[in-house]
Amino acid sequence: MNLREITKLIIVIVIISFLCLYFTTMGGYYEYNLKQKNVLTEEAIKRFEKDVASGKEIIASNYIEEEKNYNNKVSNIALKLSNTISETFDKIIKYLFKQIENTVNS
Repeated sequence: MNLREITKLIIVIVIISFLCLYFTTMGGYYEYNLKQKNVLTEEAIKRFEKDVASGKEIIASNYIEEEKNYNNKVSNIALKLSNTISETFDKIIKYLFKQIENTVNS
């Protein structure tokens, strides 16, 4: 492989990585998780109002939903790898755009 083919391969990999990250973000995964937390909160409010109306003893811990922690070594490694890929991708994109800007301004 010569330098031109390697450069094309790198550009294709960068574009595919960008598109994957973009569509993941646009897919709404983060917004879906926020919506789920909001639904749980609304359910807790309804339980609270029902308990107040029926005169039950109010204990705050009954209405606070604790998030479950599913972290383990594998998920932590995957998260670190994902963050590293994201940071590297960000640096590559910034470098490429800086080079394009320098080329256009020259």
